[in-house]
Amino acid sequence: MTAQGDGTSNGRTAGTVWAEWKQADEAGDAAAASRAAAEMLELVPGFFEIWFEAGMHSKARADWAESAARNQRAVELFTPENAAAFDGVNPAAWNLGIAATALGDWATARRAWTAYGIDGIDAGSEPIDLDFGSVPIRVNPDRPSLPHQVVPDFGDTEVVWCWRRSPAHAVISNVPFPASGHRFRDVVLHDGEPKGTRRYGEQEISVFDELARLESSDLPTWQAQLTGATPGDLVTLADTFGPAGLGLDDWSGVRLLCADCSHGSPGSAHDHAPAASDATILGLAGSEADLRACLDPWLAARPHVVLAELTFLW
Repeated sequence: MTAQGDGTSNGRTAGTVWAEWKQADEAGDAAAASRAAAEMLELVPGFFEIWFEAGMHSKARADWAESAARNQRAVELFTPENAAAFDGVNPAAWNLGIAATALGDWATARRAWTAYGIDGIDAGSEPIDLDFGSVPIRVNPDRPSLPHQVVPDFGDTEVVWCWRRSPAHAVISNVPFPASGHRFRDVVLHDGEPKGTRRYGEQEISVFDELARLESSDLPTWQAQLTGATPGDLVTLADTFGPAGLGLDDWSGVRLLCADCSHGSPGSAHDHAPAASDATILGLAGSEADLRACLDPWLAARPHVVLAELTFLW
């Protein structure tokens, strides 16, 4: 098809193609939506809104190279009138940052975050590895955010805590359950739209959905069953695990939430109490030798604590 630039091509108008695109979205026809998006870019190549919407479609399909190219063009076409419509920020710059992060194109990601208005990210080509705090991320999201979205599906949905290293990627800091298909220190790409909250101390922190797994840590996951351990004992153990690069989570205190609570803000009005147990169940991550190097001296100093089980899970 030859682009005319005036909203018509081969007798088809931009309005007709846009309507077909929206119909494809409603019908769940990803292939038809992709064709319509490409045709719209040929029909009206000078409009920010079209490149932005096409870039969103590519993002939903996890076509990161295409999403980066389309959002880059949208960034270039962003006008003061567009800025007024989006409260002064360029949403295409955010999606460009996500796509560039997925591709490992750190130079473009850095430029995109700066264009969006995020301070403290210098120009350069090295990976972004800053401290953006702790953030809860929903791995294997159970609800797509966009039409035709390809969501990660490594296993069960779980909200995990992570060390956020840039506006779009984070390192899993707790020990996920094996059913999630994720491990301690996996690196995940995440979206920027809040999907519920979790409490962190006195703060309500937004939950973000995983978009892709960028790196797998391959650190083994274990389960330990203890009796007699006090909260203070567990704090001391965690203090030895952290510097050793090992993972530790108290799985006996995990709450299993319904889907509605998971996407909302869990509170006392709709509680999901942890399962009752006399034992402390820990999720651990690391090699057996490294785990034992921390566990054995800790146990030796605490004769009241019994390690009833240390089981390799995956």
